[in-house]
Amino acid sequence: MVDKVQNVFKSRIVLLVFINVMIFGFLSFTAGGKFLNWTNIKAVISLMTYDLLLASGMTFVLILGGIDLSVGAQVALESVVIALSLRSGYPLAAALGMGFAVAVAVGFFNGVLVNRFSLAPFLVTLGAQLICRGIATVATQGQYISFPRASKAFLVFGRYEIMVAGRYGFSLILLISVTLIFIFAFFLKNWNPLNRAFLIGANPKAARLSGMNVSRMTVLSFMICAMFAFLAAVFMTANNRIGYANYGISYEMNAIAVSVVGGASMSGGRGSLLGSLLGVLMLAFITNGFVMLGGNPNWQQAATGFVLIAALAFDAVANRRSRGI
Repeated sequence: MVDKVQNVFKSRIVLLVFINVMIFGFLSFTAGGKFLNWTNIKAVISLMTYDLLLASGMTFVLILGGIDLSVGAQVALESVVIALSLRSGYPLAAALGMGFAVAVAVGFFNGVLVNRFSLAPFLVTLGAQLICRGIATVATQGQYISFPRASKAFLVFGRYEIMVAGRYGFSLILLISVTLIFIFAFFLKNWNPLNRAFLIGANPKAARLSGMNVSRMTVLSFMICAMFAFLAAVFMTANNRIGYANYGISYEMNAIAVSVVGGASMSGGRGSLLGSLLGVLMLAFITNGFVMLGGNPNWQQAATGFVLIAALAFDAVANRRSRGI
């Protein structure tokens, strides 16, 4: 019984819940009504939307021992493609289809280069990041791309809120994002074709010898990551009502940070979408805390860096203990 209790408190999920409760309590005490105001709480959880989608895709790639540094630039390029298509008068379905085609192409490109040519995921996706960002910048000349002729439904969708108890509004795109994450988490845990990712990430050679299609899963991981980036691009474009080449800058760093904080290992074989969700919530609290306490917003990136380094150190210690070193 004692061992079970100890294992519970060693759980990454329990630790993250505890940390989030502590941060929430600290901000409630120090910032008071400013933090606990529903408008501010809604802003905190709304900040999670895009980070949550990108972190979920990143977690899946990390489980397989990879990494994708291009997700932020993918958001920018797909947003620009959608906005330019809508501005040119294409129907919404066609515009979304073009953005989706870009996502499929980038994800497939990353996966094939990593798998077929045994290139380092870090370098491949860094190159893809530069390509996507460069194309988006050239296509827009660094300008915002509005689309006044877009369907009203698309514009309303991006800012629509579901009201609870007649006074608490929750962003529709956030609710959709959270729902999709829980669905994906369920299949990742219970559907064998996806669940094999943990075995492949832990020992690719053994997985290949046991008959698992490691190559297909590797390519699939980058394509799934690209699909989450596409959803983030659609939601961001609809919410802001513009396409922009500078969307998503440093988003990949946030995604990596919260994925590792949530339990993903840089060496593969481990990861938790629930942990990533809690990591995103923690990052949203930290970001909001800087605003509430009047801190210098330029320190927000430094705080994310500290969180990432702490998570990597925690992960390294856990790996050494598991190997008995």
